[in-house]
Amino acid sequence: MSDFLSNYVKSKEAIRRKLRDTEQRYQKAIEESESLLEKARAKYEVQCTEWERLLLKTGGGKPDGAFASAATSASGATHSTTSSAMTKTKNVSNAVSGIFSKHKGSTQESLERLGQEAGVKAKVANEAYKRLLQQTNSMRRDFYDVQLPKILASVMGLIEEVDQFLKFSLGKYAYTYESAILADAITLKPMDGAGMPGMVEMVGEIDSKADLDAYLMATAKHGGRINRASIPYKEYEMSTTARLYASPKRIFGVPLDAQLERDQQQVPLIIVKCADAVEAFGLQNEGIYRQSGQSSQVNKLRNEFDLDAEVVDLQVNACTSDVNNVTGVLKMYLRELPGGLIPVAQHGVMLSYFPVEDLEPGIAASADAATAMQDYDRDQDLGLAQRISGMANAIRSMPLPNRNTLAFLLAHLDKVQAFQEFNMMNSENLSIVFGPTILPAGNNPANAAVDIRRSAKVVRFMLDNRRAIFDAV
Repeated sequence: MSDFLSNYVKSKEAIRRKLRDTEQRYQKAIEESESLLEKARAKYEVQCTEWERLLLKTGGGKPDGAFASAATSASGATHSTTSSAMTKTKNVSNAVSGIFSKHKGSTQESLERLGQEAGVKAKVANEAYKRLLQQTNSMRRDFYDVQLPKILASVMGLIEEVDQFLKFSLGKYAYTYESAILADAITLKPMDGAGMPGMVEMVGEIDSKADLDAYLMATAKHGGRINRASIPYKEYEMSTTARLYASPKRIFGVPLDAQLERDQQQVPLIIVKCADAVEAFGLQNEGIYRQSGQSSQVNKLRNEFDLDAEVVDLQVNACTSDVNNVTGVLKMYLRELPGGLIPVAQHGVMLSYFPVEDLEPGIAASADAATAMQDYDRDQDLGLAQRISGMANAIRSMPLPNRNTLAFLLAHLDKVQAFQEFNMMNSENLSIVFGPTILPAGNNPANAAVDIRRSAKVVRFMLDNRRAIFDAV
């Protein structure tokens, strides 16, 4: 019986080793996959960090080098006209400046190209990271949900089979032993009142399931629990500035209806914020909207608004120390608005109430818009009521985004002219500034001067009769 049991144990031990090897093979494959996943995640973070660094370094868009180059060329041309004798030292200085200017441009282009390449590498690393993450989670689910339960079920079946066989063998051995050694029967089956169970009773009381449960409970207390949940995807977190550079919300040169629909606004935020800043700090500034701001500061404000107008705070921005910088970026936005604030379809209708024939001979061909405003009070041919009605009809036919924005802008300019005692900007002066901006001249250069005068008249008329016009709208 000893040899029989030994052979039986060897066969079952081979099965147990096979199950253990299978489980270890799966565990090793998962560990290798998780190691590759960690390397892919680290590479993804390195590529994203490099991309973010380049985005921050390039400023997320084209540099102002073009403006600097143009300014340098213009300055050089003026200097050559006014001065015919330049020293050798200045020639060398200008040449060196030109070399460094070209080198700066090429460096900026290289940074932009490196930024694009870094973005592509970050995308490729992200895809590799996601692919390995999916593969690893798939292996973990297959092991913990399918293979491991099968292995454990096989182990449980093997344990139950060994327990039953051992119980049977022990019973057989006990029976044989009792039959062979009758003299020692008391050892196997004590007499009544002996106070100790016999071997047969002890074998019969064996409960393999209860023993296994007790063993598993004791092992679980010391071995801990395995986390079977899937490994989550961890996206790289860019800084707020880098996210703005990577996905800017452009407004300059973008159609009005498209940007308002995208931003879920009634009026462009740049107009609202600039108007609020002017009304807070600039209503008593002499020449407000007529004077120009500092070009570099205006361009800086433009770049900030062109990233995300919502995050620009003109109350604390260093560029707003001069309120003319704020008015400059507002006028720049209106000039670059595709189609203009007042659409082409309404241009002719509005200008028709101020015909060319009403302009005085000799003045009609003048390009001086300030002189053109002197005949404003003499244009009474169509009548005030008819002009108000015509303007209201033209504004009513405009698209809603243009109509709302025009109403907001005129209301703001009305507040500006209310302080004309301090800022010297009445409706006439404001119309000279904003007439060509919101009602651009036509494509015929010969009529440009006349168009400027007529557009200024339209704007002045709308300012002087704003309430009556928009009440009729």
